[in-house]
Formats: sequence, C-alpha cells, structure tokens
Amino acid sequence: MRVRSGLLLGLAVVLAVTMIGAVGCGGSSEDAKADLSAALDKVETSIAGFQQMGVDSTVADIQAARDAVKADWEEVVAAAKEVEGADAAAAEKAWTDVNAAVDKIPEGATILEAAALIMGPVTALLKAEGDLRALVPKE
Repeated sequence: MRVRSGLLLGLAVVLAVTMIGAVGCGGSSEDAKADLSAALDKVETSIAGFQQMGVDSTVADIQAARDAVKADWEEVVAAAKEVEGADAAAAEKAWTDVNAAVDKIPEGATILEAAALIMGPVTALLKAEGDLRALVPKE
C-alpha cells in the first residue's frame, strides 16, 4: 500500500511539473513574437514620418516626427525584451541616438543640415527595426 501511494504521489508530481512546463513554455514565446510583430507594424507607420521629410520641412516637423515615433518605439523595445534572440539593447540605443541627434539640430537649420545630423542615427534605427522584423517576419 505504501509503495502504491508513493508511486501515485510520484506520478502526480511528474504530471503537475509537466503541465506547468507545458503551460509556461507553450504559447508564451509565440505570444511575445506576436506582440513584437504588432509593435513593429505600428512603428513602421510612424517611422514613415521621418522618411517623408522634404525640402520644405522644418526643424519643428522633424521634432514632431520624432515625437510621433517615441511611444511606438518604446513598445517595440518592451516587446523585444520578451523575444529570445531580439537585441532590445540595440533597439533602445538606436532610439537614444535618434533622440539625441534631433535634439542637437539648431532651430534655424535647413532640412539639409538637419538631415546631415540625423541620417546616421535614423539609418541605425531602421537597421534595428529590420533586425527585429527578421525575427518575426510578416506572413
């Protein structure tokens, strides 16, 4: 009787551990990838504001485009932190660099002067976005 009780208890423990493992590992990585993909979809739209700057754009336009991307990019970084293999630190640094570059644009700068200051950081931001997108390609 004692052996049977011990065996049943052992089986119950193994079953419980297996179920917890299956629930804990099951859909969470897929959910995290779905969250990252959705965040990237959203930020791609807001990044388009940077890419649509023209000769008549002003420093205020560039700052507004940056501000429009900020919350969306923060969502990308947060989602990236939950996806294995995603370089959330690179995404965070890319945003910090873009933000700093936009802040350094003198108020009276021309669009060409502004572009010279932000082109490198924006390119790095787009690379970070592309690297993350490679982890969660659109279907």
